[in-house]
Amino acid sequence: MTYTCLMKRLPWLLSAGALLLPRLAQAQTSREDMRSDLRSYYGGERTSAYVVAGLGAASVGSGAYLVTRDSDFARGLGWPLLTMGALEGVGAVFYAFEVGSEIEHYEGLLDSDPARFKREELEHIDGTTSRFVFYRATELALTLGGAGIATYGFAADKDLWKGIGIGVTAIGLPFLIIDTINNTRAQRYQDQVSAFSPGVSVKLQHRDWMMSFGGRF
Repeated sequence: MTYTCLMKRLPWLLSAGALLLPRLAQAQTSREDMRSDLRSYYGGERTSAYVVAGLGAASVGSGAYLVTRDSDFARGLGWPLLTMGALEGVGAVFYAFEVGSEIEHYEGLLDSDPARFKREELEHIDGTTSRFVFYRATELALTLGGAGIATYGFAADKDLWKGIGIGVTAIGLPFLIIDTINNTRAQRYQDQVSAFSPGVSVKLQHRDWMMSFGGRF
């Protein structure tokens, strides 16, 4: 290509570059946005785990006290709080620690291999949202079942069943609300990961020559 020909095409090259640079900048920004979305999602998950752990500890403490009382109502209320609160609390503590390793893992992938990050994180978050269907169905069943047992207890004037029903509902309903919030957050993050563009490849072609740019950000 002669010097004269190059000079004639220089304005076109400059115009193409002006169009290309914002796209490259946008791709770089998208990764930073993804990092922010990742931290926001997992930060919310960790906060939720702490809340559940706190509720579980409170339930265990209350249940441990109530089961030692002489009242049928107190014992009926105490056993669901003690057993189910312990299970939820222990699970939440383990999950809070797990979130830290997940942040480290997926942030590392985002830096080293964004395309692999998107594949793995989509698979992971798909599994998470699928499990929420089971979690929420179970919690809804506990809530409704507890309400039904309590209703029977009041109708039959049986303090033990009143306590059991109220205790089961007191465990199921808060966790149903929390997991509904968690599910909404997970679905929003799923959409953000799906929209993430891990790479950019732009080709500019003109007659007998071609200029191409490619990259992974």
